[in-house]
Amino acid sequence: MPALRADLALPSTTLSNPPDYFQASRNPKSEVATYVAAYQDELARSTLLAVFSYFEGYARSVMREIVAFHGGGDQFRTLAHDRATRFIASSHPGVTLHKRKLQDRRAPAKLFKYQKYGRLLEAKGFKFPTDLLSHFGVVQLLSKIKDDRTIRAWEIPSLFEECLLFPLATTERDLYEEVRVIRNDVAHGKAPTIALQASLRYASGLHSFAARVDHHVAEHFLVIQTV
Repeated sequence: MPALRADLALPSTTLSNPPDYFQASRNPKSEVATYVAAYQDELARSTLLAVFSYFEGYARSVMREIVAFHGGGDQFRTLAHDRATRFIASSHPGVTLHKRKLQDRRAPAKLFKYQKYGRLLEAKGFKFPTDLLSHFGVVQLLSKIKDDRTIRAWEIPSLFEECLLFPLATTERDLYEEVRVIRNDVAHGKAPTIALQASLRYASGLHSFAARVDHHVAEHFLVIQTV
């Protein structure tokens, strides 16, 4: 842009060194000058649109990567189903005895008893209802990633938080929502004014956000599981 401004300052009526694929004869200096004046706003908006689109693509891709790592949708679903049903089919005498202690009417006064038998069951590998519902969670995840339209932009933070148990910081949620609202305005033709430096800060913030998610996924979800 500084070079273009210098060209515009020359006395000729057309650009002396137009950019590639740019017909100087059809773009008089007076018109080009109006574009130059607002180029930072346009660049800021374009940068924000591109970075947010990349982040959306990453969110969808990382979910699919988890499933692919475990052999694909069918194998992942089968693994979750077999684990849950195997625990249901277990009839170990010690498990049955302790479990019966937790199948009466809930009473606050018996909390310590519940905790005691809960620990005993955990030591024997017993799976509680929340563990058994994990198969349903896998089924729901597969339905969310079947195509790009099933994961909406506004859902992404909650999907990280609820599906991946990602410890989402308030600052990350606020950043994401702020960028998403601006992106929507730009995409709908409202063309809000955005400082280029602010757009670059948004880009850096989303990059850091994605890096944290990536580390979390690598630590907890990309682990070979056979049983």
